[in-house]
Amino acid sequence: METAARIIEFPELKMEKHVSRRKPKPMPDIKYYSDLQIKLLRRSVRERAETALERGKVTGVREWMAIDLLTSTGLRVSETANIRCGDIMTGYGESELFVRDGKGSKSRAVQIPEHLKTHLRSFLKWKQGQGEGTDKDDHLFMGQRGNWTSQAVQQVVKKYLKVLGLYKNGKSVHALRHSYAVQYYHKNRDLRGLQKQLGHSSIQTTTIYADVTKEDIQENIKSLWS
Repeated sequence: METAARIIEFPELKMEKHVSRRKPKPMPDIKYYSDLQIKLLRRSVRERAETALERGKVTGVREWMAIDLLTSTGLRVSETANIRCGDIMTGYGESELFVRDGKGSKSRAVQIPEHLKTHLRSFLKWKQGQGEGTDKDDHLFMGQRGNWTSQAVQQVVKKYLKVLGLYKNGKSVHALRHSYAVQYYHKNRDLRGLQKQLGHSSIQTTTIYADVTKEDIQENIKSLWS
């Protein structure tokens, strides 16, 4: 006697319960300047500073120090404006800046490259020659009306970006910080080090710089079919 085949019926899966209705979060739009654009900016400001020194002018010298700091450290504008002479640690075996009051009122140490260390030393000597104070609580950047504000730093950056045809609305001062971060990561692939340099509380904030950039893609397609 044949045994009737047993048919097992599975309940219909209700897929809609398993489908997330959340919209994916878009990747942040990181506005940054390319390696060549930053090099152009740095060269242009440095040349103006050299001319200013020859003519005994002061503005160009200060502007080059500010641009060098921003592009060589990734400091925020407010952090740059707030640097005091005592925050610069360039003694024997030292190459760092102390950020007293970063975002969220957090302090941190920022490592600096050798060329910036040399520049800072010479700038402090220049300040002394101008009769400006260089005690530990004296601001690094001083103008005729007192210490520079964040707005003063912003105006310096905006001025040169406009002269070079690089300025766009929404892409100016903070884009220098992004540019530093993009370049740092793509040269070193070191998110933890970048997190410390930028002063991010969470590594998740830093990971936005690990995304593939258009420069990466250009490099990859150079010899695609050759």
